Amino acid sequence: MIVLSVDPSASKTGYVVADVFEEKVNLLEYGTINLKGKKNHLEILYRELEEKIKNFQVDTVLLETPFYSINAQTLIKLGEVRGVVILLTQIYKLKLFQYTPAEVKISVTGYGRSSKEEVINMVNRLFDLNLDDSDIADALAILYCHTLKRIEV
Repeated sequence: MIVLSVDPSASKTGYVVADVFEEKVNLLEYGTINLKGKKNHLEILYRELEEKIKNFQVDTVLLETPFYSINAQTLIKLGEVRGVVILLTQIYKLKLFQYTPAEVKISVTGYGRSSKEEVINMVNRLFDLNLDDSDIADALAILYCHTLKRIEV
């Protein structure tokens, strides 16, 4: 199964493309899509993610649900970004799995209120990486959460 894991943000969206077979994860590509200050940010996001879907023949998309304690304006912008991701899953008939921030953090660190630094540190250990970007780390954490959930089933 080829998975696209997305950490949505209106300024910089993290993503990971991975080949997942049972508990084995092979990272194919990861990075960020910079959207900050761009007038056509939703179009940029759509085209970038569509390219990943087509190039890697993605069949599953993973997405983090919004964290509700942020301000209303941020939540609206986040909803727009999430809408682009969800639209792509529907257009390309992809499976969509969504996880709460607490679920993701618990799966990676064992604690649902872990700091960004704790998540980055654990993701680096789990995937044998040396990242310092929290957006990529969050996308990897979502991927890890999904992998654990699939093993539990």
